[in-house]
Amino acid sequence: MTRKSRLLAGAVVALLLLLGGAEIARRAADLPSLPVLADLQLDLTPRSQTYKLYDANPIRRSRHPAPLPTALRPLDLALPWKEGGTLDVAAFLKATHTHAFLVVQDGTIVFERYIGGYDAASRFASFSVAKSFVATLTGAALAEGKLASLQEPIGNYLSGEEIAPAYGNITVDQLLNMRSGIDVDERYGGSLTSPVVRMYVSTDLGKFLAGLNGLRFAPGSRFEYRSVDTLVLSRVLARATGQSLSSYAQQTLWEPLGMEQDASWSTDSQAHGVEKAFCCINTTARDFAKLGLLYLNAGRAGGKQVVSAAWTDEPRQIVNRGHALDYRDGWWIPPGNEADRDFSAIGVFGQYLYVNPATRTVIVKLSDHGVEQDEVLTLLAMRRIAHFVAGKN
Repeated sequence: MTRKSRLLAGAVVALLLLLGGAEIARRAADLPSLPVLADLQLDLTPRSQTYKLYDANPIRRSRHPAPLPTALRPLDLALPWKEGGTLDVAAFLKATHTHAFLVVQDGTIVFERYIGGYDAASRFASFSVAKSFVATLTGAALAEGKLASLQEPIGNYLSGEEIAPAYGNITVDQLLNMRSGIDVDERYGGSLTSPVVRMYVSTDLGKFLAGLNGLRFAPGSRFEYRSVDTLVLSRVLARATGQSLSSYAQQTLWEPLGMEQDASWSTDSQAHGVEKAFCCINTTARDFAKLGLLYLNAGRAGGKQVVSAAWTDEPRQIVNRGHALDYRDGWWIPPGNEADRDFSAIGVFGQYLYVNPATRTVIVKLSDHGVEQDEVLTLLAMRRIAHFVAGKN
């Protein structure tokens, strides 16, 4: 063997040892494969399509799909935007890196736009829009008597091996309203030193939860947005219903709401199958819209009372006279909502499911925008669109 060949062989062995060591470390840390980590770090896959990188539980389309009627019309209006300016709808969609935009007024699709090669059958990651689905499933479990009360301590459902004893007296309501105090910092970013990022990429969410033991504040004492609350809530739901979260969603939401397309809920891994409840329902714009319609229709869909009318009425009871977003029962409340009582699910990178009871309008926006960027402005633009399509200019 020549010297050059020996050097090359040595380099190959060193690389294999390095990769082998990285693989051992990856498995020990419950992280996804090295190609997936590299993809996420380098943003190779659009954020709205990152569900393709993960294992997932399927959610089958309804056996009785209920397509929404369509009567398309132009949205010829100016939307309020930055520094007192305005944008037309096309410029608004471009500025916020939108892929799918759907406006449903009084149960009819009146505007639908797909950009960048996507269409009505395209599936998108929801990110935190999924939290509003989990909240709705909580209302369904309560209506069915599978949860006795929102004031129940979660220790009634989860053992000391699943959660730290310090968390046992946290109530379902405190999880629902992000008031648990469980200490998992919500800093976003690419670094695996961020606890919420570690939770997002974990291949063993049960182990992740079992390893938590800190409290940032006394449960119930204040609001602090934490994705971990929704994850814990989803484990309570799985125990209360005796079903996986995705199976319960299919039975309780997908079937009666007449969802038209197969969907999925990303999981930690094939081995464990625990849904990333805080982020990762993956479906189409039209099927996202049907959750909003459930709230406009007093909790009824497909001839079934899915959640109580009081449950769907709760978000619109909150009046937000401030300048920032408020949060209640899995939904965000925009500023200045006294007249409309509107509310919205919001996912990082620009995912929205906006509901306006005053105009009976639902708007879905699925994007690849910045982290927590232009959220209030986007909701105010949607409110303007809701008024326009309802003839309330």
